[in-house]
Amino acid sequence: MRFSEYEAWLAAEVANAPLEPDSVQIGPFLTPTVVPDKPPWQMEWTVLFADGHYFRVVENWFRRSSSFGGYGCRRAFSFHYGPTNTAKDNDGVPLPSNKFPAIIRIDQDVDWRGPHLHYNGEDHVQQSRVQNLRISDVEPLQFVRAVMEHRRTHQDFDQILHFTVTK
Repeated sequence: MRFSEYEAWLAAEVANAPLEPDSVQIGPFLTPTVVPDKPPWQMEWTVLFADGHYFRVVENWFRRSSSFGGYGCRRAFSFHYGPTNTAKDNDGVPLPSNKFPAIIRIDQDVDWRGPHLHYNGEDHVQQSRVQNLRISDVEPLQFVRAVMEHRRTHQDFDQILHFTVTK
């Protein structure tokens, strides 16, 4: 994907995101990390809710080789939803803390952990234990819509996203 295509897609998706009226958005920030309008880039978007919860979605896109056109490909991401830490960074984004564990976090790391979930109090649930959801295919707005449905209906995320975690 080209940076300009991603930027247009993100703007349209965020404009149509079903956010609560009293929520506070920080971002989305779309930052090329080397050369403007080319990979790699990073996207960060945080939304704070009035009830003390928040979501944060982060994606890291890297340059594919020239033989594949040199476009960007998503290699790492973290989608987090949970209670808000009162300690925040300079942008107002809650700082990570074990005192405020995620209700759900969906990650794909570039290290040995690869795609995994943090769910129901369990950390690093590997893809091999997750059925009916390919973690590496989860998109940020799919996650945001799941958060909003959870907030509206109080259904668990495994019901909303139709996955099962095995033992």
